[in-house]
Amino acid sequence: MKPLPKPLQITVYQDVLCSWCYLADLRLETLKQEFGDLIRWRVRPYPLRVHDKRPTEKELRGLTEEVRRAQQEPEPAAKLLTTELWQGGDAPRTSIPALAALEAARLQSPAARSHLARAMQQAALEQGVNVTRTDVIFELATRVGLDMSPFSAAYHSDDTRKLILDEHQLAVSRGVRGVPTLVIAGRWMVCGLRDLSEYREHILTCLGKLHTPRAGSAERVVH
Repeated sequence: MKPLPKPLQITVYQDVLCSWCYLADLRLETLKQEFGDLIRWRVRPYPLRVHDKRPTEKELRGLTEEVRRAQQEPEPAAKLLTTELWQGGDAPRTSIPALAALEAARLQSPAARSHLARAMQQAALEQGVNVTRTDVIFELATRVGLDMSPFSAAYHSDDTRKLILDEHQLAVSRGVRGVPTLVIAGRWMVCGLRDLSEYREHILTCLGKLHTPRAGSAERVVH
């Protein structure tokens, strides 16, 4: 009997504060259902704001404009996006606490991480809530039903924050410069939000290449 091919691994780099990542998540969810066990999905943190400092006025204008551009996308969820996160007077200083919460949730299960991520995205991007605040993080974690004692220990651990910074450094060394970014089978990279059909086309192409003899090992970057 011919052995089944190994699943295609896709690593998705994202930041929970990014409107483009939120929309990419919605599109990729459709593909997760379509491809099923053919693909193994791996979500990794990529903080857009690494250092703990207040955004400058110029940065706030740029972040606000990014949201306004994302609002023009066709998904109904795009119309729910708000600029309040960056204009409401309590703008996040860094993405690290929110991403640390997602890593702490992931230790309980991938589903736990996914539920918390969706709750954080909706709170931050649809309601303008600063989800990098510890009180907000713990309220959302409780709301989605996490086991709070191990969650709290993992969230407050220095190792969790070190993991995020190490992941960021590794991603940068591999050519990741922003989010959302998909790295397919460790060889092909798709940068930025894409139409659902384009994501599907890239995945089908990479599935074909993965099981076809080829020469060389250069990674293909799709900007």
